[in-house]
Amino acid sequence: MDFKVSGFVRKAFELFAEGDKSFTDISEFLVKMGVTKGNGTPIKIKQVRQILANKFYIGIMKFAGEYYEGSHEQFIGKDLFQSVQGVLKKRDKHHAKSDSFPFLGVMKCSGCGASVTAEKHIKHYKRTNRKVTYSYYRCTRKQGRCVELPITSTDLEVQMRNVISDVAIPASWGKQWLEWLAKDEIEEKQNTEIKSEGLSRNVEATDRKLNILLDSYLDQVIDPDTYKLKKNELFENKFKFREEMGRLQRGESNWIEPMRNFINTAVKGEKIARAENNIDEIANFVKNLGSNFFLHSRQISAVHNNGFDMLRAPAPARNLLTCEPDHSLCVDSPGIGPGSLRCERSILPFNYEPE
Repeated sequence: MDFKVSGFVRKAFELFAEGDKSFTDISEFLVKMGVTKGNGTPIKIKQVRQILANKFYIGIMKFAGEYYEGSHEQFIGKDLFQSVQGVLKKRDKHHAKSDSFPFLGVMKCSGCGASVTAEKHIKHYKRTNRKVTYSYYRCTRKQGRCVELPITSTDLEVQMRNVISDVAIPASWGKQWLEWLAKDEIEEKQNTEIKSEGLSRNVEATDRKLNILLDSYLDQVIDPDTYKLKKNELFENKFKFREEMGRLQRGESNWIEPMRNFINTAVKGEKIARAENNIDEIANFVKNLGSNFFLHSRQISAVHNNGFDMLRAPAPARNLLTCEPDHSLCVDSPGIGPGSLRCERSILPFNYEPE
């Protein structure tokens, strides 16, 4: 294997060993590094898993069903390889526990509000003498009689892909948004420094006023009641100034990181929705989306939260979208969703404030 490529594969192992990277993430990383299939297309999910479990990288070769010690150079340490196998085993165990029902716990029945369960049915086809297993998701009916119909696992996966696509953004958009966010982050830091300096000056000014007030009291220029009243007032102001400084230092008013996570999640959604054979990743994504899903007449409806509802544009707006795909968004009026009348190759800045 090429020395440069082996370095990228080792990095892929290291990323996966962290435990929070999906097979899609690893495939995308390898594409960025120029590691693809022979025809230039991304490595598929199944192949990524095979790479991560391949003992070839620790010097062991398999031939005719038997393992042999290879003479090729090892570039994956055994400790790293074992860490990756631990992550793979953990995910396989989680998959086995769910009995191949990855969407359990994701949705509720729209008709009665009960949870949705899953089950398997085996159908025997007499003409071909074969058995086929089908997976279904249906209402548990624990709230009483319910007329909602079950949905097949295949149909549910297709609909969940569409749900993710509705709140996903292309990588080119994400890149633009992150660039603008980086500018806003610089501006935010500058504003924070300016505010902190101003608050620090206010604290110093308050201390000077307290000293003057004390001198006035000791010189009997003001009476005790006036002194106490003004002293308490100045202490309150000083406390507020310091409290605000503390909030700025702790970053309680910082919206940058949540916005960055929001953008990265939306970009990741676009990749997951388009990938193949990744039903577990789809299920994990929708579970972490913070949205509420309901099953009604074999159709999934979603109530999005955490800002993802802003990405879900109405159908008419999407149909009238005329922007080129690599441009960010079409806007007609303030908001993130595409506009329905005119197209501008930009979006409103994150710090936009309506007049």
